[in-house]
Amino acid sequence: MVVTTRGWLFVALLVACTGIMSALAGYASRHRREPGAVPFALLMVSLSIWSGGYAIALLTPQPAWRLFWEDVQWIGTTLHLWLFLFALAYTGHDQYVTRRSVALLGVFPTLSVLAFWTNPWHRLMWTEVRVLDVDGLALVEFTYGPGFWVHTLYTYVLIAVAVALLVRLVFVSDYLYTDQSVLLLLGIATPFVANVLDIVFLEPGQTIDLTPYAFTVTGLAFGYALFRRQLFDLVPATRQLGRNAAISQLDAGVVIVDNAHRIVYSNAVAGEILGYDPGAALGKPARSFVDESRIDFGAEDALAEIELEDSVYEVRISPIVDRHDRQIGNTLVYYDVTARFERERELAAHRDELATLNDLNAVIRGVNQALVSAPSRERIERTVSDRVVESDLYRTACIADVATWTGDADRWTVAGDHTGPAPPALDDALDGDVLGRVSRAEDEGAVPTAETDDGTWVVVPVGYGRTVYGVLGLDTERADVSDRERAVLGELGESIGHAINAVETRRLLSAESIIELELEHPAESDPLAATAAATGADLTVSGFVPATAEDHLAYVHVTGAPGAMVSAALDSRVPGSVRTIRDGETDGLVEWSVAGESLLGTLLEFGSAVQAARTDDDRATYEVEVPADANVRALTDHLDRQYPDAVVVAKRERTGPLEEPAGIRDAGLAGLTDRQREVIEAAYRAGYFNWPRDSTAEDVADSLDITAPTLHAHLRKAEGSLLTDLFDRADVE
Repeated sequence: MVVTTRGWLFVALLVACTGIMSALAGYASRHRREPGAVPFALLMVSLSIWSGGYAIALLTPQPAWRLFWEDVQWIGTTLHLWLFLFALAYTGHDQYVTRRSVALLGVFPTLSVLAFWTNPWHRLMWTEVRVLDVDGLALVEFTYGPGFWVHTLYTYVLIAVAVALLVRLVFVSDYLYTDQSVLLLLGIATPFVANVLDIVFLEPGQTIDLTPYAFTVTGLAFGYALFRRQLFDLVPATRQLGRNAAISQLDAGVVIVDNAHRIVYSNAVAGEILGYDPGAALGKPARSFVDESRIDFGAEDALAEIELEDSVYEVRISPIVDRHDRQIGNTLVYYDVTARFERERELAAHRDELATLNDLNAVIRGVNQALVSAPSRERIERTVSDRVVESDLYRTACIADVATWTGDADRWTVAGDHTGPAPPALDDALDGDVLGRVSRAEDEGAVPTAETDDGTWVVVPVGYGRTVYGVLGLDTERADVSDRERAVLGELGESIGHAINAVETRRLLSAESIIELELEHPAESDPLAATAAATGADLTVSGFVPATAEDHLAYVHVTGAPGAMVSAALDSRVPGSVRTIRDGETDGLVEWSVAGESLLGTLLEFGSAVQAARTDDDRATYEVEVPADANVRALTDHLDRQYPDAVVVAKRERTGPLEEPAGIRDAGLAGLTDRQREVIEAAYRAGYFNWPRDSTAEDVADSLDITAPTLHAHLRKAEGSLLTDLFDRADVE
């Protein structure tokens, strides 16, 4: 059998087709991570087996070997399986490509191949076969059996489904993948048509099988799709699966309802938000899970905001229309905007807080201006109450001294909505412990609040240093009072206390009628008396100098014991600092920074004039002067609460101005400020002007809580004056 030129041309075409298919299989295998790449590679392998096996079979005239290569060629007929799997994966339906489905689909092609190889035993695939010589090529004439037609029908069904998926892709992708789809359809349709012609219309065995030659068109079309149309670069499955993932894995909840508002789709997030199983909710009315009164299904693109438990959601309602512009349902997308809602609420609260603080600062500026010229405590309290209420920040302002708040007096100053003698709402809210809350607030440096049924009471201590003159109660309709507002109100309470202290001091200095009190305090409660008892010394306080707004410096003369020993004993008993100025074997001078926790500190901070303080046996004696028109009752009530062991042993009234206790005369110092006078006296009493000096400038500056240069600047004002004559006292000689 001699092969003609035309015969060699047919064989060459098959070899070229086999080479193209093999190259495409290799290229696809290198992109096996892309959707559809693996079944595409197997499809190309099947086509290579078919075309390559047919080329060898045409050149094999021996009947036995010719049928063997026909059987090998038949392995390539499994291409329909790989084509179907490729179409599923490439178009984004790979959820159906599972091991189980592939195994089930592969059963029939496997049985077909086995049936073809074992046909001589059962003759299901063909009943008769004859080898013919045409142009030197070995052609085979078959008489097909029933198994062949069943195999062909199965093959055509899978190919038709694959073609349908690719055609559908053109329309559902907005024509994005038209080029790839057309090329794939051309590569599939050409051998399909050729196969139909060969089986149905052409005489078996008389002509060349056109199907393998049509694979040449398949290879060229698929190759062009791969290399020029980015077949595995722009994969439709990415779009399809990405769109599905965007809906199912979206952080937002998605609910789709029909025109009857029945749920037809719901992702898992929507089920978590609305509290139902997405699968079980299908077909049920949306009103079972959604408050339809908050949602406008008729709007073009509506927004709603709903609160569910502790979260806030923004719901966007969009209509769904078909290609005829008829509405067929709605899409509801739930976005969790809790963080944004909280942030907006915080910003709004911050804005309101700033506005409140701005208004409050304006009120305080007005109050401070009025306090400067207030002639009395009553005027101070009335001014504060009226000014605060005028701001509309508070409904009621009530201020009174401590005795009034504890129920021992009735000296209320009230402005605003409340007109009664006392604010029972505040007293009830604090469980009748207004003073206790104020005392604890003073210890903690805070301003307590108390919530009521219709607002909040703010309890502002009014004090100077550690002395509480009273309480300012403010009633607001707001449910919350910020920390910064309470801090500002705390400063207001200090300003009021400072003004009251200044008024009381002016009264004390200008009063014509004076109340003289003599107090005794036992050693068990008094640090001076306890120190004297422990050391066997006699202690006498010779002078006082204000150091800071809260503390005074007391200069204690020691007789009968070493000054350093007394200083150490006193330091262990008082919270303020103690410094030895002069240390002798049986005498000395000690500087004590008096804090308000002691009886002496309380007397000083309350504004009374301490004329003398000394120890005698097992007690300390204090002589105090208070103006008659001042609140002597308030002082004694305060001492009764804080120092119940203190006893008033004498009370006298006299006329005449208040005598400055252990102070300095005005001669030669009229041009100095109060602070300069205090610095000069502190330096003098600390022995700064002695030689050798008992205290350095740094020691005095540290006691006064100022710098050494500042101390020198104050002292320089009085240089050249007769300091010894100005501070000539018998107790310091």
